[in-house]
Amino acid sequence: MCFRAVCSHWRAFTTSPCDLTLQETRFRPRGWVALCDGDGVRPADACEITLFHTSTSRRLHVRLSELQNHRIVGFTDGLLILLNKGTTAVRVLHPFTRVFIDLPPLAPIFHHLVWMKAAVCRSHASIAVVAWFSVVPVVVYAEPGKPHWSVIHQGLELWTALPFRGRLFGIRKGTWEIVQVYPLFPQHPVVARIPSLFGCPTFCYYYLVEFREYMLLAVQHRRVSQSKKGWQPFAFALFLVN
Repeated sequence: MCFRAVCSHWRAFTTSPCDLTLQETRFRPRGWVALCDGDGVRPADACEITLFHTSTSRRLHVRLSELQNHRIVGFTDGLLILLNKGTTAVRVLHPFTRVFIDLPPLAPIFHHLVWMKAAVCRSHASIAVVAWFSVVPVVVYAEPGKPHWSVIHQGLELWTALPFRGRLFGIRKGTWEIVQVYPLFPQHPVVARIPSLFGCPTFCYYYLVEFREYMLLAVQHRRVSQSKKGWQPFAFALFLVN
């Protein structure tokens, strides 16, 4: 997304790209991802980040004072999801327009900071942020204006997850099931099953990715070599998720 000077007459009759709700997908920096470590910047608190466009290979160095004391915990359509290291408050930030939405702290739910990931999804009024955790089998969500986070799934552990067309999909650990995590439906319905061609699911790595408006499943699995040394290289398989 690039902004250039235009005449005031054209600007007066054109929708502003600074969507304060972050709900309008047309104005999201789709295709941009952040090249960063777990704290979102390198070195820590440098307040600078490198953005990479997955289609054009273009790179941008952006200074963001909003990264101070925050950790990046997720990306959706180029939007950054930030976690305040001190207060555990969550913020959704547009890295180019600097528009942001603040959400309640996670501290009332968890008494200590845990590793987490998050995604932006569609809601009725604005957006919703859905968060899941690597060591706690629970999924929570929050919307702007609501005072606290709500638990939507208990006992649900995810290998990986993908925000896709306003919804969130994930792969349940230890199973061959791809489920819809958000919006909430009775008992996280199974939308697809992973082909049981690669043996025990714990020996594979699964990735949900978006490619040209499609959701794909990538499976990294072991392929037994015919050599006498018993070397087992890895292979990949791709599937279209309907």
